[in-house]
Amino acid sequence: DDDGWYGPNGGGHANMTPEEWGGSTGALNGNGWIHYAVPYDHLLCNGAAEFDPVSTWDDECGTGPEDPVFGINWRHLTMIAPEYGTNTNHTGYIWTIDTTDPAKPFLLSKWKLPGTSILPDGSEHEHHYIPGGYIYSPHNGDTGTNGHVYWTHYHAGNWATDHSNIWKDTKWVDGVPAPEVGFPAIEEFAETLTMGYYLPAGPTWIEDPKETLGYDMADCWASCMIPFDWGLQYDPRGYLFISEMVSGVYVVQMDEDRDPRYLYPPTYTAIEDDE
Repeated sequence: DDDGWYGPNGGGHANMTPEEWGGSTGALNGNGWIHYAVPYDHLLCNGAAEFDPVSTWDDECGTGPEDPVFGINWRHLTMIAPEYGTNTNHTGYIWTIDTTDPAKPFLLSKWKLPGTSILPDGSEHEHHYIPGGYIYSPHNGDTGTNGHVYWTHYHAGNWATDHSNIWKDTKWVDGVPAPEVGFPAIEEFAETLTMGYYLPAGPTWIEDPKETLGYDMADCWASCMIPFDWGLQYDPRGYLFISEMVSGVYVVQMDEDRDPRYLYPPTYTAIEDDE
């Protein structure tokens, strides 16, 4: 529908032609090929959830989603990401979509692996890229608390990003939020902040993990690029369960997710490596 929400002038269009999104140039620019969509299961206001104590809410959150003035600041967000087996120019974006009105979604922010890469000819490239084997592609992700999001990127490890202030930091035309207009009302995207990453180091407590775990017997597209992080699940107690395709499941925690109600002692520490 050229005249509708997804038409060239619609709020859900993001100013891209079909060719730019999914044609021959789509993947090269980190677009299209959507593999995974992860919606939040609650509304967010500057990182606060409806079920958080009201005393922890920012002033811009008012009395909640039904507040006649500040209710607009309670948003529902959905993350989408592609998966590329190979890509000579890009690894793909994690897209933050406002889905508060599910009939009128629109783009709010996007994030890619930080840093640059080196091409085979030795020159520096502005993006990381995927020479083959899915090596740095996004794969599975999950939402956490306080606007945090987690995503596996195969050999690039697991990345944590902060989406809590995306709505607050979005610059709107004339300074007035207009979700009913969508993308055309946005003057400048807010930044999706990088919080950190975790790269499984392998089972250092095993003297010869390659022999013990039979790495050479696994499919080389995974075993030749250990770590090769496939799945990820956020536990609301503040923990991440990360599946590395060959060496096993890792339970990790980011400092910002520590919950004093669930401070379990570590089952493995670096000290054990020295004993």
